Amino acid sequence: MNTPAPDLRARKQSTLIALVGASVALGIVDIALDLPSAQEGVRLGVTLLGNVALLLIGFHWLRLDALELDIRRPMWLNVCIVALAAVFVPYYLYKTRPPERRLASIGRFFLLILACMFATALGASLMMQISGTPPPPTL
Repeated sequence: MNTPAPDLRARKQSTLIALVGASVALGIVDIALDLPSAQEGVRLGVTLLGNVALLLIGFHWLRLDALELDIRRPMWLNVCIVALAAVFVPYYLYKTRPPERRLASIGRFFLLILACMFATALGASLMMQISGTPPPPTL
């Protein structure tokens, strides 16, 4: 049976959209739970679970990227990405991109991090507007 090869670029793009969408959802959930400070442990657990979900989506993108480039990441790099993604994802991008595309790839990674931060804030703001929840007190 002749099945077409999967369009890895489109799947990678969909994964990035899912990452931003999950960030919006995290902002919504944070406000929707509206946990008092006495339940800070629960809020921390929900935040940790959300970050694990973001990490899994990110690793899905890395898997698709490795398939597209026909490479295999070493296990030590996977462990380092989990421990310190802000350092080791740019390292991965640096090592796997041609010299003329390295800086742009690393820059887009940091723009994605910024987009996820804004998406989380947007989700929280939307939930505050819908639910009538006042914003948290400033420091």
